[in-house]
Amino acid sequence: MQLASADFSWPGLRPEFVLDLISELDVEGVSLAFFGGFTARTPQDVAVDPEQRAEALAAELAARSLAAADVFFVPSADLVGGAVNHPDASEREIGDELFASFVRFARRLGVSGITMLPGLVFGGESSDRALARSAEGLARRVDVAREHGLRASVEPHIVSTAPYAGSVIDTPARVAALLDRVPGLELTLDYGHFNVQGIPDREVEPLVAHARHFHMRGGARGLVQTRFEDNVTDFGRVLDVLAETGYDGWVEIEYVHDARPGCTNCDNLQEISKFRDFVRAHEQAADR
Repeated sequence: MQLASADFSWPGLRPEFVLDLISELDVEGVSLAFFGGFTARTPQDVAVDPEQRAEALAAELAARSLAAADVFFVPSADLVGGAVNHPDASEREIGDELFASFVRFARRLGVSGITMLPGLVFGGESSDRALARSAEGLARRVDVAREHGLRASVEPHIVSTAPYAGSVIDTPARVAALLDRVPGLELTLDYGHFNVQGIPDREVEPLVAHARHFHMRGGARGLVQTRFEDNVTDFGRVLDVLAETGYDGWVEIEYVHDARPGCTNCDNLQEISKFRDFVRAHEQAADR
C-alpha cells in the first residue's frame, strides 16, 4: 500500500513548510485539501488558472519526491456554500462551476480522482429529499470527472452544526442508497465517521468494495479522532479486506486539528508515524 499524509493536518502553517514536514515522515504521497475560506490553497484560487496552478504545485511536490495522492474539493469550509445539493440553484451552480475548473487542475496534477462531500440535509427537509438532490448533482460531477479521465468519490461523514440535520450519508445504509442512485460514484472511506456513532466495523466493511481512496486514523465512540493506542477500529482486518478486494488506491493517514471531539488531543506527527509503522509491519507480516 502506498501511504500518504494529509496537508491539512497542521492548519495555519505555511503550505511549503507542511510539504517539508510530510517529506520527513517517510511516506510516498500527500493528500491535498482545497477548502474555500480555510486552507491556503482553495478551489477559488485554482479556478484563476487551473493548469498553471497544477504545474506549480507539481513542481513543489517533485522537489520533495512526493506524489499527489488525492485532492479534496470543498467549495466552502462551512460545507454550505456551493454544496452539491444546496436548495438554492445559484449555489449549486457556483459549486459546479468551481468543479469544472477543478477537474482541469486535477487532470494536469496527475491524480486519479477527486474527493468531494456528499451534501447536507438542509433546514427541516426530509433526508430523502436531500439525498435525491445530492444524487442529481453528484451524477453531473461524476460525468464531468469521467470526461477528463478522472474518478469521483465522496466521503461519508457526520455533521452536527445547527441548523443542519447532518450529512446525507452518515450511515452505511444511506451510503449504499446514494451509490445505487449514482452509477460510477465511489467512496473516500473513513471508518471513523461511523465508529464515532458506535457503528461497528462489520457494518462498514461492505463499503470497502466501493473505495477509491482510504482515510486511516484512530477513532472511538464519541471521539472523531484518538491516539493510536485508543483506537477501536480493527485496521489489521481493514488492510486485509482492502487487499482481498483488489484495492488500488492510497492509504491516507488523516490526522486533523479542529474543534471536533478528540481532534485537539493528538500529536499529529507522532500519530501519523505510529500508523505508518503499523501499516508497514502488517504488510511485512502478510508477506512472510
